Amino acid sequence: MKPLPPSMLAILRSLAGVALVTVAMTNAQAAADVRVLLGIDPADTAGDVLLSASLAPSQSLSKATGARTTITQTSTMAEVMRASRTIENEIIIAPAHVTASAILHEYQLLATSGQEQVYVLVARKGIDSVDKLPGKRLYLPQQDSLRSYVAKGLLTDSGIKLGQFSKVTYGNTSGGGLVALSFDMADVTVADEAQAKEWLAAHPGQLHILKSTRPVPGGMSMVVRKDFCVTDCARLADWVNSSDGSIPGVGRFRMASADAAKQFTYVASLGIATPDGVKGATRVSAEEVAELAKQGVTIVDTRTKKEYDSEHVRGAILAPYVERSLKEIDFDGSKDDFSALKALPKDKPIVLMCNGTECWKSYKATRTAVSDGYKKVYWFRGGVPEWREKHLPVDGNAGAAMAKIPAPQKAGGRAVVAASH
Repeated sequence: MKPLPPSMLAILRSLAGVALVTVAMTNAQAAADVRVLLGIDPADTAGDVLLSASLAPSQSLSKATGARTTITQTSTMAEVMRASRTIENEIIIAPAHVTASAILHEYQLLATSGQEQVYVLVARKGIDSVDKLPGKRLYLPQQDSLRSYVAKGLLTDSGIKLGQFSKVTYGNTSGGGLVALSFDMADVTVADEAQAKEWLAAHPGQLHILKSTRPVPGGMSMVVRKDFCVTDCARLADWVNSSDGSIPGVGRFRMASADAAKQFTYVASLGIATPDGVKGATRVSAEEVAELAKQGVTIVDTRTKKEYDSEHVRGAILAPYVERSLKEIDFDGSKDDFSALKALPKDKPIVLMCNGTECWKSYKATRTAVSDGYKKVYWFRGGVPEWREKHLPVDGNAGAAMAKIPAPQKAGGRAVVAASH
């Protein structure tokens, strides 16, 4: 084969250089994209956000960050709660319970909207204490809504399980429960305190308040992923403080105070955590899982494929636990699908994990594996959050980004995150 003339080599080198620059620019653009998840709670009457409402904020946020910013809206709160743990979005804007979860999973609180709220359990006349609720009928908004979240927390705090009710009905609106009580279709529901007191005044003698939460942040809050916050929270703070710092239907944001950050700690405490252990299984820490992996033990991730692709323990395999039962100790496993377990040999030890202490999939999967006769079952209760916290190796798109978080720095000499005050 004859060598190419110098002129042709020069042209090829030039074209190759252009191609490399183009690829680099394309990769840089893809890496610079900012993803914002806007979670609208359908049970929140204040969450009436138009589908087109995110267009103007997307444009102003793009201008503020200097990168293409896209806002994805969803009213499926289960999806928003999942996203609060998978760190796949740089920014999440959502109600208090999602924000509380996100703060526990590598996000920082930046801004809030709305006023603080108190939520209450409201019961029909004759039910004068929480311990009289077993056997009664409970009405809740959408299963993963803020109101349902705090209601379950209040019930759990009183030692009451959802399985103890004769009937649990999930609706779509915040006021549906009060109507159901008035028409003898339910015995207890949850409402915000102002709404409940207004209803009680209009219907004297019918209902009364059983139990209340402490004040929790109302409206929506903005949290920023820690790695993104290091470089962009100052610019996002400028956006919050500018005339653009609002979303139609959500309201105007303001920088979060230290008191607001403390309120989210309380909200997180209302979450229903899994039990400390599973009979017949060995609970293990992140370090112990890492050692078991070195010994060849199979690490089983029971989350969804989307979560797994975003971030997972290095070397873990995917075996989704499709959860439809209640998040309770006496869950009905017949409603769930863990057929993926059948692909794993029973004579080999396995470690089962998911998204941490409030993720029930690995708990249920562990119970299932033990009852199905698997030889040795380990339960990694802390899951991905604990693994991430210990800076152990992960794979996946978002996981790779989080692994590169630099040491915290002050942005321009000014505090821009409430948690750092």
